Amino acid sequence: MRFLGRWLSHSLTTALALVLGILAMQAPSFTREYVGALLQIATDARRDIDQREAAARQFYGIAATQDDEVVSALRPREPSNAETLASSLDRTRTLRRAYDDIVDSPALLQPIVALGTIINDADGRKRAVWALALANYDLQLDLSAGSAIYGIAGLMLGSLIAQSVLTLAHRAVRPRHARFARR
Repeated sequence: MRFLGRWLSHSLTTALALVLGILAMQAPSFTREYVGALLQIATDARRDIDQREAAARQFYGIAATQDDEVVSALRPREPSNAETLASSLDRTRTLRRAYDDIVDSPALLQPIVALGTIINDADGRKRAVWALALANYDLQLDLSAGSAIYGIAGLMLGSLIAQSVLTLAHRAVRPRHARFARR
């Protein structure tokens, strides 16, 4: 019986370590997908802003060239349109800043920086892009150095979690077993 218990605990440890290792190996390739989605959405939003600003310049004769100047000039004429334009500008700047932060960091740290952009996302804009990228993501087997490092870290973390859970389970079961043995 002891043999089966050890076999089962080793099997569970190995399985959890492999699952977390494979999931962790996805971090670099998923980060590339997320960065691509950030850039695409920011670029599309910028194109929309440029069209809206051009229409406002033409319709109202606004001579301003900077984004904030166009919003300020539009505010007295169409406050609602100015507010939506300002909101679009803020969203585009936020997404572009997240993109730049990730791309400017070293390749090995990019998944961590990307995760940081999601954790510090107060308004949910980057979280929506993350969810979109995750919905369209296909698992990949990337054999890069970064993927291998994240895979090894995932193996180690999975093994640690499995051992912790098994130790807690063993301690929870052992006192009951000891009570029954005394009777």
